[in-house]
Amino acid sequence: MAQNTFVYVDWLAMESLRLLVNQLQVSQFFNTEYNKEFTREFAVGETVRVKFPQRFLIREGLGYSPQPINRIETTVTVDQIFGVDFEWDSAEKALEMERGREAISREYLQPAMAQIAQEIDSRCARFAYRNANNIVGALGTDPTSLTTIQQARQRLVELACPPQGKRGLIIPPSVNTSLVPALTTLLNPPDEISKQYRSGAIGRAMGFDWYESMSLYDHTAGTWQGAVTVKGAGQSGNQLLVNATTGDTFKAGDVISIADVYAVNPMTRRVTNSSVTKQFVILEDVTAANSEATLTISPAIYGPGSQYQNVNALPANMAALTLMPGTPSPNGKTGKQALAIHEDAFALVGVPLEVPKAAEMAAQRRDPKTGIAVRFVRMFDPQQSKMVNRFDVLLGFGRLYSDNCAVRVQCA
Repeated sequence: MAQNTFVYVDWLAMESLRLLVNQLQVSQFFNTEYNKEFTREFAVGETVRVKFPQRFLIREGLGYSPQPINRIETTVTVDQIFGVDFEWDSAEKALEMERGREAISREYLQPAMAQIAQEIDSRCARFAYRNANNIVGALGTDPTSLTTIQQARQRLVELACPPQGKRGLIIPPSVNTSLVPALTTLLNPPDEISKQYRSGAIGRAMGFDWYESMSLYDHTAGTWQGAVTVKGAGQSGNQLLVNATTGDTFKAGDVISIADVYAVNPMTRRVTNSSVTKQFVILEDVTAANSEATLTISPAIYGPGSQYQNVNALPANMAALTLMPGTPSPNGKTGKQALAIHEDAFALVGVPLEVPKAAEMAAQRRDPKTGIAVRFVRMFDPQQSKMVNRFDVLLGFGRLYSDNCAVRVQCA
C-alpha cells in the first residue's frame, strides 16, 4: 500500500494557511500592525493598550501657554479562539482514506479552511458593525443609487480619514444587484493581480475596492416607546445618562444622534456638516429602568476646549436623541450592515498558539502580512484507535480610528 502523504505536516500547514488567507474578504481591511505587540504564545485574554497620537490646541500671540500631555488610548484584546476538528479510525485509514496531496487538499484542507475563513470574516464583520458609529442610508432598505455610497465617502473625508491606505466597500449581493445599472460604467478591474484570487472581488470605484460578501450581519434596532432625551447638561466621555420610558431597549450596534450636537473635523475643529448631527454607537445592550438608562457609547464625547474635541458643543439637558438617523420609524427594524472601511478603523491581531511536542504531528505557520496563524495538531487516541486532527486559530480585535475611518451602509 502506498504511503499516506497526509504525514507531510509542513506542507499541510503551509497549504492550509495559503487557502485560508486567499479566501478572506472583510478582514483584509483591518489593520494588522499591532501583531508585534503580542509576542507570547497562547495569549488568550491578553490585552494591549494602544495610545493615540497626542493632539494640541493653537495658542494665540507670543505668550507661552504649555498644554498638558494627555494621551488617550484604546485596547486590543486577544480572546477569540476557534478551529475545526476531525478524526478517522484505523479501519477507515486502511480502507477509505484518500492518498496524494491534491486529494487531501481538495477533500480536507479546502473545506476546513473555507469554514475557518468564513468564521474570521464573520467575526470581523460583527466587530466592525458593532463598533462603527457612522451610518448612511435607511435601515431595511437597499440603496438604489450611488448617492448613498458617495455619502459614505463624504463622511470619511469630513472626518479626516487618511487618503492613503486601503479602503474597502463590502456589500451584500442584494446591493450589488440594486446598483448594477449605476455601476456598469464605473467599476474598474482590480488593480492588483492578487485580488483576482480574492473571493467576492468586484472591482474599484469611488475610491473603494468593492467586495460582495455573505459575512455581513443584520442589525435589529432597539425599541423606544416615546421620546428619549439627555438627562443632565454638559455630559462628556463614553457614558450618557438619558431619560427614557421604562422598558425601552437600546441594542449594541444601535446608532444615536443628539440634537444640536454636530461632528467637527479633528484638525480644523469646525463643524463638518450642519445637516447631519454627530453619530454615536451603543456598545452594550441596555433596558431602561426607573425612566432612565445609562448608555455606553463610542466615540467618547469631547467638547470644545478639549485637545481631542469631536463635537461642536456638549449635549444640552433634555436634548432629544434620534435612533438610527436616516431611518423612518426605526423601532425593531432589521437590515444588513454593509461596511465602508479604511484599514486604520479596526485592529486585527493573530497570535501563534503553543505547538505541543508530544504529538505525532504538530506544525504552525503564520502569514507575515496579516499575522494570522494556523496550527495543525495530529495525535493518536489508543483507547478508540482513532487519529485526532485539529486546526486552531487565535485572534483579537480592537477599535482604532473607527470614528474617522468606518461607515456602515444600511441595507435591507
